Amino acid sequence: MGIRTAIEHNPLVTAGLLFAIGWTVVIGARIVDQMGPIVGGNWVGQNGLGGLMGLLIIVAFLGLLIASFGALGEPNPAPKEWPPE
Repeated sequence: MGIRTAIEHNPLVTAGLLFAIGWTVVIGARIVDQMGPIVGGNWVGQNGLGGLMGLLIIVAFLGLLIASFGALGEPNPAPKEWPPE
């Protein structure tokens, strides 16, 4: 079952995707708020480089969520027939 079919049959999947996107943005904002300076400073505990790595992972995960949500806009889930008629 594709994403489009799953959402047509169960709108809870759509709500789950939107919730995951929102939660990822909130966690990313918390990381930015709590990380220290990227250069210099104390390298023990929450530091800037660790926060930067966390943000890279959050951005990659957010891109994956948006790409899966973008699959809903596809007009046809299957490729065209070959050879064409």
